[in-house]
Parts: sequence; C-alpha cells; structure tokens
Amino acid sequence: MLLGSVFLISGCNTNQYNVTNEGNPSHATSNRKNLPKELPTPMIQTASGSAIPAIQGSYCWEASCADYAGTMELLEGITPVTLLVGEDVSIDMGTDVAPDEFTLVEIVDGKAHRVSFTAGSFQLAQETGIHYYGAFVRWSSPKDSNVSLGDTSFAFAVHLLEKK
Repeated sequence: MLLGSVFLISGCNTNQYNVTNEGNPSHATSNRKNLPKELPTPMIQTASGSAIPAIQGSYCWEASCADYAGTMELLEGITPVTLLVGEDVSIDMGTDVAPDEFTLVEIVDGKAHRVSFTAGSFQLAQETGIHYYGAFVRWSSPKDSNVSLGDTSFAFAVHLLEKK
C-alpha cells in the first residue's frame, strides 16, 4: 500500500509535461534524444549471476502512460527467486542516460522501508524469508528537474536463504 502510494504520488502525472512546456511543446522531446524510444526494461542480476525477473508497473514513456496495481498486487502469485542473504544485486535500466531518480523500497512482513541504492546496486537483506521490492525510476529534463522525460516502476520478489 505504501509503495503504491509512492508511485501514485510521483508517477504518471501528465501535468508535468504540460505546465513548463506550454510555450514550447518540443522542449521535452528534444532532451529525449539520448533516451530509447522503447520503455526501458530493468536487468536485475546478483553478483553470482542469478537473474531476477521484474514485473512491469506504472509508467509514462514517449506519448503513453499506464497505471498498474501496487507492488504487492503486481507480485501476487509470483514465485520469488531463491537467493542467499546479503548478496549484491545490480539493476541496469539499459539506457545511455542515467535516471535522475531511483527509489527502491523493500517490503517484509507488510512493512516497507527504503533501500540504499548506490551506483546501480544494493545488497540484499541479512534476514531469511521472502522479500518484496518495488522501484520507481525517473528521467528529468536537464533544463528543469520538474519536467519528466519519462518514468517507470517495477517490482520483484526474492526468497532469501542462509549462507551455507
């Protein structure tokens, strides 16, 4: 619920595109030239090489927006990937332009908290069990950080086991 609210508040608000660009509608698209035309798909992988599939959430990209359920609803029925506690995980958005905002939230036992995400990676928790993650990623105009050039959200789940 908390993560869904975060995405809803910071997500697909089409007013962001129009408020600053009223006099120059091509402003937002001119700064997009280094961003891909297709919605970026995250590549999530542990340092040991295990891939973690992501479930697409809400997004606004190019001229289209889509709203999806919150993290827990997106992951309903998904089998978490089994990994070891404390593994390093990298998330690559597959773009030449680094996002201006990357928020990663972990949900365990119904409680959400932000995860420290630095240089495209983070460390999985030290506690065993099922951990759910939700991410919100945004690219902003270099001329005005209040103008979104695109955003996306996604979720994934892991089942952490003790190291042997």
